[in-house]
Amino acid sequence: MSPLNRPTSEPSRRDAAAIDVGHTTVHPVVAFVLVSVVLGVLLAGQALQWTGQPSMTDQDTIARARALLGAIGSALQPGQTGEPLGDMSLPARIVSANRVMVSEARRIDDALDHESVVGRSLRPTAQLVLSGWLGAGNERAYCGRDGWLFYRADVEYLTGPGFLDSARMARRATDSEEWAPPPHPDPRAAIGLFVRQLQERAITLVVVPTPVKPAIHPEKLARTYEGAATSVQNPSFAGAVEAFESLGALVFDPTDALRAARDRLGRPQYLATDTHWRPESMELVAGQLADFVMQHVSLPPRADPGYRVEPTAVTAFGDLRMMLNLPANSRFYPAETVRLRRVLDVGGAPWRPSRAADVLVLGDSFSNIYALASMGWGESAGFVEHLSLALKRPVDRIVENDNGAFATRARLRHELASGVDRLAGKRVVIYQFSARELAFGDWKVLGAEPARGF
Repeated sequence: MSPLNRPTSEPSRRDAAAIDVGHTTVHPVVAFVLVSVVLGVLLAGQALQWTGQPSMTDQDTIARARALLGAIGSALQPGQTGEPLGDMSLPARIVSANRVMVSEARRIDDALDHESVVGRSLRPTAQLVLSGWLGAGNERAYCGRDGWLFYRADVEYLTGPGFLDSARMARRATDSEEWAPPPHPDPRAAIGLFVRQLQERAITLVVVPTPVKPAIHPEKLARTYEGAATSVQNPSFAGAVEAFESLGALVFDPTDALRAARDRLGRPQYLATDTHWRPESMELVAGQLADFVMQHVSLPPRADPGYRVEPTAVTAFGDLRMMLNLPANSRFYPAETVRLRRVLDVGGAPWRPSRAADVLVLGDSFSNIYALASMGWGESAGFVEHLSLALKRPVDRIVENDNGAFATRARLRHELASGVDRLAGKRVVIYQFSARELAFGDWKVLGAEPARGF
């Protein structure tokens, strides 16, 4: 090549790639084979879906449509968004309804995808390779050591930045999906208002942030913590506890009790394949919380209701194991067996909450496990039951598994606004929620209700 025709500089990698792509040729036979394979995969999946699962009937379609319309209607009801109906303008109602419609449509789409024949056929096998053989877990559950599983959000709560970090809270305050409203990231304002609302009715608030599984058992996630007599916590946790106490709340943190039991007894305090605590750990915390309440709150004397316990055993798969969607007959992460103590009344019937009680518990799935049969771990043996047993007095409860830190407050407020005074005669409200809610929960401040002063 003549020096006059030689390029003055080498082309950039982007230019070189563009040149190569522009001169790439594919033989017609190769192109036909590739297109045929892609079309074959697509058509095979659709054919499998048609032959393996009946198409939706008209009744199914109508039922789903009605459920979607019902969700839109519920968005306009008080308590669903934390705002009373009378305080919402028409545009606000429309935006609220649209948010719920988008959320519900996404939920239906995810359900259809999860229930598809192709998904149900391939997903368990793929997950078996990833989790059982490679120890990779998935987007929701992490594989730990010795057959333990961990919830991703729990790990991120502990390893992420402080939830009270101003930059992090600013990001969360503007983080929304499509029409979904951004969460309120700072728990201090919500707790402070809740304290004042309850104090106006001479009610004490006891906050119980329940430690997440890797906080008590980091050694099951990372070998670094093997043999370490410690627990792990989010950097902002201590500051949040101090803030709650300065706002007038009592704080009962079960972390030290669970860590001490772990070290003293040398046995796990949480289920290996579930996000929740073991029944004996739950009973330990319920007993110590009862002592804490009796020491700090003046409760009127009441006759012993005569509760008793009935031992039983339950074998089940943990919720984290279910999140992995492994084949039912997989030998990885087997079912666990626990021994429960069901709480019965004096007549032998299962324990029931009492609206006339002077103690009310707002709780999440840590309160529901061993109490709600649909969770698969038995019933009448949960946290509230054993707290009532330890207090030797009836207890009322409002429990929501998901988004418990907000959902229970919203449900209480909704009932008060509807004329159901769940705070009548109460001396104590125990506010139990997973500590991860401090970082990922919605701490929307629920304003006063004119009709009830709450």
